[in-house]
Amino acid sequence: MGCDRGCRGCSNAVFVGEWLSGIAPAGAAPPLVEVRFKGTRRDLFWTDLEPPLHVGEWVVVTEVIRRSPESPAQLGRGYDIGIVNLTGYLAEARRRSLRQEIPHAQKVLRRPTPEELDKLTELRLKENEILKEIRQIVEELGLGPTHQMKVTDVEFYGDGRSLICYFTAEGRVDFRELIRIIAEKYKVRPDLRQIAPREESARIGGIGACGRELCCTSWINAPLTITTEMARYQGLALNSSKILGLCGKLKCCISYELDVYKEITQRIPKVKSIYTEEGEWRFLRTELLLERMWFEKVGEGKQVCLLASAVQEILEKNAQGEKPPSIEPYTVKFPDLPTRI
Repeated sequence: MGCDRGCRGCSNAVFVGEWLSGIAPAGAAPPLVEVRFKGTRRDLFWTDLEPPLHVGEWVVVTEVIRRSPESPAQLGRGYDIGIVNLTGYLAEARRRSLRQEIPHAQKVLRRPTPEELDKLTELRLKENEILKEIRQIVEELGLGPTHQMKVTDVEFYGDGRSLICYFTAEGRVDFRELIRIIAEKYKVRPDLRQIAPREESARIGGIGACGRELCCTSWINAPLTITTEMARYQGLALNSSKILGLCGKLKCCISYELDVYKEITQRIPKVKSIYTEEGEWRFLRTELLLERMWFEKVGEGKQVCLLASAVQEILEKNAQGEKPPSIEPYTVKFPDLPTRI
């Protein structure tokens, strides 16, 4: 059965945040919208505009200073301009997932005028040149060699009065002199934000090994915490570069199927050997998703494959002091592959 989302195939559907909009519950939708700004920066705002806002509309909102998606919001004195990303029930679901308290003053002010949109376009065009100049200032101040400070991106608020500078560095950085220089040179209120390598990749963007746009850029709202334990559950080689993303950290997609692997692992018996009247069979390896286990006959080298449930049955008999006459009834029979002539 096809959908009516209007896309040409499902390759982009995973990145669409409004996939539940067609089956929203009855009743008045919450007066809440999510607004997306440059890169991955986004926030939630109350709205009472008429006619109601729709996804893709430009809006003028109160200036919100938030260091991370989980940190409390601080309202500034200016305004910002962004695009509506989610509305109604979906925006409310996002608020619950982030567990955020949205102040009543954090709201959509109005729809922007053409002049304000033109001004925003001019500010975006200026950002590349300002980014190069700020990187040069960082080198002149010696922050690059001493703290490995690297300015990743700069972003103007919609009113042009504030400038966010995103940077990565090793440890804490004393950037008071840098703030003073930026404020005097560009006549703005500078806001320097130190970000992690995952956030840096999200802002820069790119194409992953799967051929799709990076998940952290397209749909992940906050950086995930990926551990080596997640990789061990899935039998991934920890010394392989294939499990590292463009940020140099473990790939976020390692966490996507983790619950499935944990569930299957609980059904796989932990065993070193099983015994039949034929002798000892030593455990070799596990095909986790197929729930199959391979064993080798000690002293002969013969290998057999058993389902995890069959291994558990043999273990229970061994625990009672019994040994099956043969392992053959428990093995997985593979069909003979036809030979190409």
